[in-house]
Amino acid sequence: MWIVAGVCSGVATLLSFYLIYKHLRNYTDPELQKYIVRILLMVPIYAIDSWLSLRFVKYSLYFDVVRDTYEAYILYCFFSLIVTYTNKQEGGLLEVLHSKEPMTHPFPLQFLPRIKLGRSFLTNCKRFVLQFVFVKPVIAIISLVLETQGKYGEGEFTPLKGYVWLTVVENISVGLSLYYLVLFYKATEEELKPFKPLGKFLCIKSIIFFAFWQGVAISFLVYFGVISAVQNWSVESISSALQDFITCIEMVILAVCHHFFFSYQEFRNPDKVPFIYDKRTKTFFNNPKTNITPIIKNFFTNVTNISDVISDTRETFILPLLSPEHEACKEEAKKLISDNKIETIDSLEESMDVMGNEIEI
Repeated sequence: MWIVAGVCSGVATLLSFYLIYKHLRNYTDPELQKYIVRILLMVPIYAIDSWLSLRFVKYSLYFDVVRDTYEAYILYCFFSLIVTYTNKQEGGLLEVLHSKEPMTHPFPLQFLPRIKLGRSFLTNCKRFVLQFVFVKPVIAIISLVLETQGKYGEGEFTPLKGYVWLTVVENISVGLSLYYLVLFYKATEEELKPFKPLGKFLCIKSIIFFAFWQGVAISFLVYFGVISAVQNWSVESISSALQDFITCIEMVILAVCHHFFFSYQEFRNPDKVPFIYDKRTKTFFNNPKTNITPIIKNFFTNVTNISDVISDTRETFILPLLSPEHEACKEEAKKLISDNKIETIDSLEESMDVMGNEIEI
């Protein structure tokens, strides 16, 4: 199993690294491509982590902490990707949202009050998508601690073990995160059409969906006795190994899909290839095609920079706690500005009418 999984993991990793290399070489839209590269890194991280977990089953829970943390981070990256794309539209994202009528909730929650689109809606979407980035690693760490104490009980649906409770919390957290991601997609569907986000969204959702539910399915097989201990392998080890083996195979399929849905072709620019991007001056410099410096610089100065995560966390969680009226003040300020604009326009029209009358006289 671990040899087959290793081959699949290697193929998936090579396919992903090639696509990442192409994006970094054709790095003509850093604002979008930094999120795309982060998403593409999901395959190597999942593939290598799953293979290591399969090869060293006793330490699989330790490896899974890294994988689970990045899984949550990817959901945030995809949300930021479509937010950034929409914000590039004429007038910006907030202008797009304010121009739309209140939106209904998707089925089966359409009976809920309509959602008013605007800054508050965008903040709520960020807040609920971002919460999963923090909840998922915490759950992974708690699982690790409980496992060392013999109180985790993976696959055991009993209230006396931590597995069932952590599964419920994780399911609620990822459900809210995906729901608000869908709400934002629904609100900006027309603006996102040229970006073809559905295939990209399915790539993200599929890995989260399969990673979670195949684990639950395997746990049910253990619960009903379909999977049992064999020789020196415990039920927990078999369950973990089976899930890691399936994940390694899935990563090959996902790596191929990424080449279709996250292609670098749309970012190619003959005038900027090959080049190096300077974030400070926001300009491009030509470099020899054999020079690897542009690739390294584009990766470490932009892709690995998590200042955007820190900024969104501060704006969506910390500032409202420190200053509860923060959001209300922003909305009120925006309303006042809007009202002043209307008053200014009315005054200008009145002045023009008066000037017109004087000219006629």
